Parts: sequence; structure tokens; C-alpha cells
Amino acid sequence: MAENTKEQMERLHRSGALLSKSWLVFAQPDLKVQWEDLHKQSGMDLIKQDATAAAKIDGDVSAKLAHAFSGFSKLASARSELETTLKANVLSYICQGYVFGFGYELPRSVSSDPVAIPKAAWAGKCDWENGTLSFRGLKFVDVRLTTNRIRNEILERSYVDSTPPRAVGRPSIVKDIQAAIHALDEAGEIDTKASQKSHFPKAQRWLELNRPNLNPISYETFRKNFSPYFNDLKKNKKQ
Repeated sequence: MAENTKEQMERLHRSGALLSKSWLVFAQPDLKVQWEDLHKQSGMDLIKQDATAAAKIDGDVSAKLAHAFSGFSKLASARSELETTLKANVLSYICQGYVFGFGYELPRSVSSDPVAIPKAAWAGKCDWENGTLSFRGLKFVDVRLTTNRIRNEILERSYVDSTPPRAVGRPSIVKDIQAAIHALDEAGEIDTKASQKSHFPKAQRWLELNRPNLNPISYETFRKNFSPYFNDLKKNKKQ
């Protein structure tokens, strides 16, 4: 395989989401909605409400204070737990090869080019806020993450290729869904003992990561493509 060009590496880096924002960029839709809902709630309003209620209860000062901050504490805990989950999900996407990291290796100079971050390096210390990653003496800065689909498009298409990209439209949906199904099968994610519908969220997640420009698909559209494949797998396992 030819070595990636400087232009390709720069495009790969520019195409990525900042590490500090990636855990929300790549969040599953339901979890992103959950995150937004948690941040619509005002911590100060909860404190005021609980403080008013605390003044009416019997107990010493410590009990009243605990009650006054109970709502805010629960909200802060829920936000923290969800953030931890979203960051863990991103690391799992990297481990599974759905997402790739690119950044600059220190010491960095004006002429430095972005580099691909080895998958093994993600076992090191990840500083989400500052966008850095440290692993066994190596340190990467300005870390960004991009999807497998975008990575492949940049590496497979020459930087100077003037051929216009294929428009994303309805005709491509069948091929995209089939690609998701085959990817799930290769990853051992298809369980013939489970329902077909239980595989729909898995396919949605794969498409969100690898086909981010694709419009959301319905379960019926997925079922029409998945059912024949799923039934064949079941038959083959029975034989």
C-alpha cells in the first residue's frame, strides 16, 4: 500500500471532529437527546425549589442543606454518568474500527504533518478537554476523530481527482443497508436467536458512523433487506 501523502493526512485531520466535542458528535441519537434534556434543566432552579422545600421540613441544618442540594446533585450526577458513557462509546468505536484518530505528535514544529494515531495508543491517557492523548512516552495533540467512511473516501480518492462525488440519494440506500448488515455479520453482531427488530438499532448505529450523510431509515426499509439475509443465516445454522 502506498504511503499516504501529506495532502491526504491534512485532509484526514481537517475532516475530523475535535476530541473535546467528539463524544457528542458521535453520540447515538437517543443519548444525544438525553444529554440535551439534562442540560435544559436549570441547576439554580432546582436549588431554589429544594431550598424552599427544605425550609419547611423538620431536621437540623445539615439535613436541610442536604435536602436543599439534593435535586442539583442528582442532575450533576446524571450529567456526569452520561458523559462517561458517551466517551466510553467513542473509545469502543475506535476499538472496533468505526472511527479513527489523527493528530500531531510532539515535539511539533511548523513543518510537522498530522499522523494517524495507532489504535493501541488509546489505551493511554486521553485528555478530552484539551484534545491530547499520551501513551508510553508518546503524546499526540490537536487530536481529531473521523469516521471509517470519510477516511476511506479520502484515501481511495486522489487528492487532485476532479471526479465529482456520487450524490447521496434513495438508490444508494439498499447498498448502504446491505453494507451495514454484512458489517454486523462479520463482527458477530447478528444473533439468530434474537428478533430481527433487535438488530435494527445496531444497523442504525453503523450507518450513523459510516454513512453520516444518509437520511434516517425506517424499520420497514431495514426489514425488507435484512429478513432474507437473517432467514438464510437461521437455515444454515439449523443444518
